[in-house]
Amino acid sequence: MHKSHQYITDNAACNVTSTNSLTPSTTGATPIVDECGGHFGPTDTGEIEYHYHSRAIVPYHTACQGPSLSQCAGTQRGTNYCHPGCGADVCVQPGTSEDDLRTYLAQWDPTWLDKYTTNDYATKTEFKALKQLVKELMEEFA
Repeated sequence: MHKSHQYITDNAACNVTSTNSLTPSTTGATPIVDECGGHFGPTDTGEIEYHYHSRAIVPYHTACQGPSLSQCAGTQRGTNYCHPGCGADVCVQPGTSEDDLRTYLAQWDPTWLDKYTTNDYATKTEFKALKQLVKELMEEFA
């Protein structure tokens, strides 16, 4: 079940798809979610967008309107339903392509992701490419 809407956060619009999913994400891994219960990553259609995951443990539902940007607790009144989060301002499902994520975000603000911390989500392919680039640069300047 998907429900989409658009909203503005920190001067950047984000399309949000809510999913009711207790199963692993499309990358095959358990979802790594922010304090609101959502993350950037591929949905079941393969598109990269911010979306939510419900959980089998408390809190079961969305705690706030994300991305949380590490500010969920400030939105709570009384009982705090925030998820533990991924340890960064913006949570991205591991295995998500950085190029695809930046293309998605560039619809609103191409520099938005650079304003926040992110969890480690790079794919092994991206790490290999980066490692090769560093090696080539080191050889060039040696």
